[in-house]
Amino acid sequence: MINICRTVFIVLILLISYLAFIPSDGTNVSNLDKLFHFIAFFILMTLLDLSTKRPLEVHSGLIACLFLFALGIEVVQYNLPYRSAELLDFLAGLLGMVVYFIFIPRIKV
Repeated sequence: MINICRTVFIVLILLISYLAFIPSDGTNVSNLDKLFHFIAFFILMTLLDLSTKRPLEVHSGLIACLFLFALGIEVVQYNLPYRSAELLDFLAGLLGMVVYFIFIPRIKV
């Protein structure tokens, strides 16, 4: 199960990267976009948790990497002429991570 979760995690990271860096079709779904960021990073945290044998709390380095991934997406989008970076996109992704980290480990106990 751990290997499946790791594989899905990597595939999802690649898919999110691809979608974040291709030219936007110009459709304005700003509020829906924030929901997608929240859901994507909530799912990434879920997969990250399921990909480890120990509790996620002890893997601060992995959580930091996911945080940097969220930040990195916005930094790259800021530098792409056909994309734009938004602080709220980053915050929505961060909120998805925080909500998972706060609530899910307590539910699993």
